[in-house]
Amino acid sequence: PKEKLTLKNGARILLLPEEGAHSVSASLWVTAGSAWEQPEEQGVSHFIEHMAFKGTFRRSAREISEEMDRLGGGMNAYTARECTRYYAQTLKENAGRVLDLLCDIVLHPRLDSADLDLERRVILEEMAMYEDSGEEVAHEALCASVWPGSPFGRPICGTKDTVSAMTVDGLRRYRERHYAPSRLLAVVAGGFDRREVVELLERELGSLPPAQDPEPPAPPVFQPCLVLRKRDFQQAAVELAMPGLPRGDERRFAMMLFSFIVGGGSSSRLFQKVREEKGLAYSIYSAAESFPGSGMFTVSALASPKHHLEVIREIRDVLAGFSAGISRDELDRARAQVKASYILGLETVEARASYEGRTALFHTAELSPDEVLERLDALEPDDIDALAAQVLVPEKTALAAAGRVKPSKAYRGMYGG
Repeated sequence: PKEKLTLKNGARILLLPEEGAHSVSASLWVTAGSAWEQPEEQGVSHFIEHMAFKGTFRRSAREISEEMDRLGGGMNAYTARECTRYYAQTLKENAGRVLDLLCDIVLHPRLDSADLDLERRVILEEMAMYEDSGEEVAHEALCASVWPGSPFGRPICGTKDTVSAMTVDGLRRYRERHYAPSRLLAVVAGGFDRREVVELLERELGSLPPAQDPEPPAPPVFQPCLVLRKRDFQQAAVELAMPGLPRGDERRFAMMLFSFIVGGGSSSRLFQKVREEKGLAYSIYSAAESFPGSGMFTVSALASPKHHLEVIREIRDVLAGFSAGISRDELDRARAQVKASYILGLETVEARASYEGRTALFHTAELSPDEVLERLDALEPDDIDALAAQVLVPEKTALAAAGRVKPSKAYRGMYGG
């Protein structure tokens, strides 16, 4: 059974024991990501994530890597808009040792200035790699333009200027504000000794002094726009976006099915029309993101530069076709696939830890797997049609393209605003 503990200083622990599991997934979540950063400190959350692996007061960077190899399994981290997650997987008998290692790198990083200069170069190389990706360039340009002035529209890695200006003192100040105990969540899933794990986490997390939570970022407000990035890519990346659903919206289950029908699989409308019938794009898909008070629905494609305008027109035609409604057969196919991917996604210890951790961190309404399946089973074609009518509004559509793009007049009538 799931068990939740809250320590006196506000730090939280989520235990997800699994009978018969031979592995353990341990993670530390921090409510600190790019959306919490000030303009001048863009990229600091991501920089701190990198620096965690460069050494602590007890372990050098090499010792961290060697210890993880001795335990077996792997350790990694990622930074998102609203959080940073540090996680590891290993055999159940090593649960205490891997948690000790995770707590050490997250709570006690050395933050040495020489390490910072080395890691700065690594991060700048990472940013250069993204600049070579049409999809990354189009998506970042789109986010910055549909959410102007909002921290949700800023790149998670930061900019060359902000990363180049990072200092150890700046990283420490940000950690003091955001790595407060009330913003920390430890999740342990799979096979482990409960007493060992709880004692270790109470000692490590419980010793942190309480701190005041910073003000949460304001929800981003969607603005239709056209944004073009001229690059000499082999393919042109295009992305259309519309306002989506805020986190926790009751219609999120309808959105799962709607997104699948639009571009979630090989039987989806976009895949069948743009790739199978027309042969215009190899990659085409839809996605939905949700934040507090806001959300975004996107359709993305990669196509040859000479065909990218035709791809945008075909996408718009496919989306316009939803005004005629969806069929029962489409709904049933989408429902079967979404249910299968949802259940299969909870079959592994790590997947369950990630899903339950995200739910707990963002205080979203907790539904059991059976309840989620019930919500999906209850949906009718009319529910999807109503959501489609709300989301697919041409006047609210934003468009981004990166690659060998045309002058802006060539895109007239393809976006709102």
